[in-house]
Amino acid sequence: MINGVRSMLRYFLHDMKLKYKFMITNMILVLVPTIVLFAFLYGRLSHIIEVNAIESEQAIVNQTASTLEATANQIIYIMNNITASPFLSKAVYTSDIHGYLEDMQGSEEAREFYSSINAVIDHEFIKAVKIYLPEQEGELGDYGDAGIIEPVTAVKGSHWHGIFDGSPKTVSLFCPSFYLTSSEIENLGDMAYIRKFTNIANPEETSIYIAIYFSKEHLQNILHQNLTSINSVYYIINSRDCIVAASSPVLAGTYFMSYDTIQQTIGDTQEFTMGRILDASLYMGYREIGRTDWRLVSVIPEDSVFTESQRVLFNTMYLYLFFVLLACSVALALSGNIARRLSKVVEKMNLYRDKMPVKFENNEDKDEIGQLVGNYNIMVDRINDLMTEQTRTAEKLKVSEVKALQAQINPHFLYNMLDMINWLAQSGQQEKVSAAIQTLSKFYKLTLSKKNITIPIGEELRHVSLYVMLQNMRFENKIEFIVDVPDEIMEYEIPKLVLQPIVENSILHGIFERESKAGNIVIMAWTENGDIIFTVSDTGMGIRPERLKTILDGTEESEHGSNIGIYNTHMRLKYLYGEKYGLHFESNYGQGTEVQVRIPAVWKPS
Repeated sequence: MINGVRSMLRYFLHDMKLKYKFMITNMILVLVPTIVLFAFLYGRLSHIIEVNAIESEQAIVNQTASTLEATANQIIYIMNNITASPFLSKAVYTSDIHGYLEDMQGSEEAREFYSSINAVIDHEFIKAVKIYLPEQEGELGDYGDAGIIEPVTAVKGSHWHGIFDGSPKTVSLFCPSFYLTSSEIENLGDMAYIRKFTNIANPEETSIYIAIYFSKEHLQNILHQNLTSINSVYYIINSRDCIVAASSPVLAGTYFMSYDTIQQTIGDTQEFTMGRILDASLYMGYREIGRTDWRLVSVIPEDSVFTESQRVLFNTMYLYLFFVLLACSVALALSGNIARRLSKVVEKMNLYRDKMPVKFENNEDKDEIGQLVGNYNIMVDRINDLMTEQTRTAEKLKVSEVKALQAQINPHFLYNMLDMINWLAQSGQQEKVSAAIQTLSKFYKLTLSKKNITIPIGEELRHVSLYVMLQNMRFENKIEFIVDVPDEIMEYEIPKLVLQPIVENSILHGIFERESKAGNIVIMAWTENGDIIFTVSDTGMGIRPERLKTILDGTEESEHGSNIGIYNTHMRLKYLYGEKYGLHFESNYGQGTEVQVRIPAVWKPS
């Protein structure tokens, strides 16, 4: 053990970098007092955070209760609008409501009433509205909207109907799912707000009920979105001890309190009370939901609050440690002139290990480190001279390779053109021979007019047009050639003879492979992220999948010999611009081929 301590001490004093020595020293000086302080304040801070967490939970419960109350008010508001309708008021005051509805069927007043009801049904929250009328002999008539009016016999077996029958003074009721029939839940909605009306003109007749069916899921979402812990639960209970909705049915059943005992157990609605249920310590609170018989109950296990307080406390500690480490870093940056200057020399050497090295500026120091920096600058000058010369040599080699590839394309193109002119001469078509020679002369005049390996895009497109013109002379204008290139990119540069070998390949391997020997070639172009993209599309026979894999790797051979032009064009672009540039083929055999050409957007003014 003693030897291990000696080894670590020797490493710290002699082998470890200076900046790490300073950092370890500063961390020891800062962290030890921090740990002692944290242990001293942990209990007090934990209590403060726990109190703040309960206060925050109280605010969230108030917000949730307000949202639920606004939701209930929205439903009541819709009910008030329906019951305030003059059409419904007249129906309630008539002695023969069925006769009244039959007489008013199709009237403007009836249509407006039914339309206003349908307008509030959004199928997300408000699912349906029903008006249940007393029974009459025979079938219930169609009073304008068969989806709204139904006989009360349809719901006589429901729990809510029994409540209204058993409590004559009850005029309105918020109904949880338990109160509804299975048919109502399946076809209308899983919760409802129902209001009872007595026929004033005929009080002995069965009451009229208006029911607004809405979604229980909407209430559950309100409870879920404000839940602060997965172990906490919000639930709504009504005056008949029925759970209306809950963020977790399982937890609601575990921490269930009856409606009458909630106030006795918890007390003030504005405070959270500590209590126990099933030997679990809990924070409990509740809020009354106005204009309903609902109470919102919130139950939070003490462990959840304690865990949350611990999380906040440790997050605070981590933040504090972050600033401690930041302070250590600042102290390290200021810990000695010698360590900083030596680190800069080492870092700069490491940084430019695989790049062009850069000299130190304004080195006026005369000590040993200054001399080291001076010798480094001399070495950098020598390395940069050698690397610059090497770069020039590589550029000359690249241009030579590109020109060699281009030189392979020019004779090949000329051979094909002379072969065509020879064919025209043998066919006795002297005028076409003359026109072909003139066109070929223009073509080579454009090609050989400059020594540069790049030309404006506009000139390249003229080259291609002349080539297609020569081919159409030979094959009776069977090739329709379309160029759709924006004027604004015509002055950008492109290497010579990039598009012509692609068009030649489209003609020889595509269009002329068809039985009709006719087809279309379209050239399009656009700019994209600093590059120019060309597409050359044809309606030829296309390329078989097995050929498509080898057309750009230099191994493809063709009886027409045109693939050397495609391969050389692809390689020229890679030599000039890099691996991301070149050609890309896509083809459906029997339908046509599209070649994409990518080059950088380089302006080349004429």
